[in-house]
Amino acid sequence: MLTYPQVALDFMNRDHAEFVTMHDHVLSLLAQDGADEAIEVALSQLFQHTQHHFTEEEQAMQAAQFPPYPMHKMEHDRVLAILAQQVSAWQQTQDVVVLREFFEVALTQWFTQHVGMMDRVTAQYIAQHASLN
Repeated sequence: MLTYPQVALDFMNRDHAEFVTMHDHVLSLLAQDGADEAIEVALSQLFQHTQHHFTEEEQAMQAAQFPPYPMHKMEHDRVLAILAQQVSAWQQTQDVVVLREFFEVALTQWFTQHVGMMDRVTAQYIAQHASLN
């Protein structure tokens, strides 16, 4: 189970918890033989969840006029592109080793760093902005 810090906004904490559940589900499916279809469904769900979360977060940043919004949005776009590449690669190769390594290493490291740094600062700014209005 991924560990990550909580942030100052409930919707972000909820979405992060859902991401972790989906992330861990994909890893558990990768440990099973013959789970290729279930893996594809789980990857699609994780991708859609991530898109929705990023959109919701970006709308909150824009509403609060968060100054580093362009940088944070660029990071979201970069990660969505990487996730899309991983989904596409899985669909073409069903390479369990490659996908497991991506989930265990790259995606895990990105998620904990992103939540702990970018999302923590973003959520604090948005929460403070909301309390001033």
